[in-house]
Amino acid sequence: MISQCPHCQKALQFNQAQLEKIDAALANLKSGALKLGCPLCKKSIALKADGTLYEESAAEAAAAAQPTPPPTNKVSPPPAHPDISWLAQGIYAEREVLAEVPKALVLMAGGQDRDAVAKALAERGYQIEMPESGNDALAQMRFGLFEAVVLHADFDGPLAESNFHRQMAIMPMDRRRSLFYALIGKEFHTLYNMEALAYSANVVVNDAEVIHFDIILKKGLQEMQELFGPYAEAIKGVAVS
Repeated sequence: MISQCPHCQKALQFNQAQLEKIDAALANLKSGALKLGCPLCKKSIALKADGTLYEESAAEAAAAAQPTPPPTNKVSPPPAHPDISWLAQGIYAEREVLAEVPKALVLMAGGQDRDAVAKALAERGYQIEMPESGNDALAQMRFGLFEAVVLHADFDGPLAESNFHRQMAIMPMDRRRSLFYALIGKEFHTLYNMEALAYSANVVVNDAEVIHFDIILKKGLQEMQELFGPYAEAIKGVAVS
């Protein structure tokens, strides 16, 4: 298979599980091309069954060579991005096998509060990533296996305008129920469950109580296990039978 993106020329940094998924999809490809998204520039990459770049047919090339028609007053919507959800969903389905060390994302400005959060997570065995922006965090989550996310409401702009928080709120439950999500901010009331539910979070923490995040994390994880643990066991039982 090709080793670098034909668009941005950067190395394709797929992990072993992703490569196995791609190899399996290529092996089942009977005609046409397999389209993937570059993890870095997000542009579409079309591959033939042997893993090399897909070359346009003569008809496709001729169509592409046709002059662009003059613009009209009608604005057409842009084409949709290629659907590669099968790849991410397949990887997340194998999280229990692949994730040897739990990973956590911490989206907070540097300082004592972030240090307290990082310390609490590290003491519970999490490997911590600190992205520079919400978009960077989304890129890491696309192919990464994370079990905890801590977001400060003022990180990367107001929470109401945060694309990262929006994606967390609409995340499918088959992934969301295994991901601990904590929101921190001056407007929150620490451990107020109704407020956490309204923001699609497991816990909310006021800035004044971040110093106690180790205790809050322990309580939040325990409540998450009590809520989703029996359901997860039931799902495993159905799968085994």
